Amino acid sequence: MVRAADTLNGFVDSGCTLKGELEFANSFRVDGRVEGTIRSRSELLIGEEGSVEGEIEVARCLIGGQVRGAIKATEKVILHASAKVWGEIHAPAIMMEDGAFLEGKVDMATSTRSQGSAKNERLPPKTG
Repeated sequence: MVRAADTLNGFVDSGCTLKGELEFANSFRVDGRVEGTIRSRSELLIGEEGSVEGEIEVARCLIGGQVRGAIKATEKVILHASAKVWGEIHAPAIMMEDGAFLEGKVDMATSTRSQGSAKNERLPPKTG
């Protein structure tokens, strides 16, 4: 079965720099440098030689290179062994391979959870 993320929309190759805003529909690969904002409802792959400086808002983010800035993922973030991240990660699921580097804040709260439902998830007080 072919997923939408299996279709590569484009890439920034090594030796190339993209400055500004990047939006794409399916998956996108960065092996060069991106400075700015990246947005998608799909998957971003940052190769071992790739680097992003700015804000990332995607469904899935797979990192093998470097990121400086905030990462917001609606599904998951995967830091491969060669990954180096300086910044915040907001995602419901995060996986880090041995050797990955992360300096910053991690928030795994889901954005769809309301305060009312969060209260229902707390343990009841002890009785007796």
